[in-house]
Amino acid sequence: MPRRAVIHTARLILRPPIPDDAPAISAALADWEVTRWLSAPPWPYGIGDSRAFLSDAGTADHWAIDHGGALAGLIGTKPDLGYWLARRFWGGGLMQEAAGAVVAAHFADPDAGPLASGHFEGNDRSARVLLWLGFAYRGTGPAFARPLGREVTIRRMELTRADWHAAPLGTARPAP
Repeated sequence: MPRRAVIHTARLILRPPIPDDAPAISAALADWEVTRWLSAPPWPYGIGDSRAFLSDAGTADHWAIDHGGALAGLIGTKPDLGYWLARRFWGGGLMQEAAGAVVAAHFADPDAGPLASGHFEGNDRSARVLLWLGFAYRGTGPAFARPLGREVTIRRMELTRADWHAAPLGTARPAP
């Protein structure tokens, strides 16, 4: 898959993050209910953190989730599939739509291997998205959650090319 390719879905444009996204990113990640489920961002999160993130070369593997001209969240595949949505966009199926498009683009590359992801214990919203995509649980382990300032248990998951192509979206395996 070409780096930072723009992906269009029925309701979204997944595009490279740009410096103008900094205010929307900092506003979304200043909401504890969003950031508490993430491992990397600092807490509290401010505009300087957004600007630093956007100037980092690591954003090459991220897409801004644009919904009707508003930044709804971010999604990336390196090192694992990770994502977040601003709270005002929760509950409308946008993350399933965005993640489904990113996973499809990942597996469109004939050299792409399995895709790893996971979620913190208790993050049922993220678990539902990953199970809907067809991810399977592969175990648990510790992960440092920077916003929390401590280790948490993460439920590790994986999606293989065969599993992606074997089951239609939304017919994923239930959580063990």
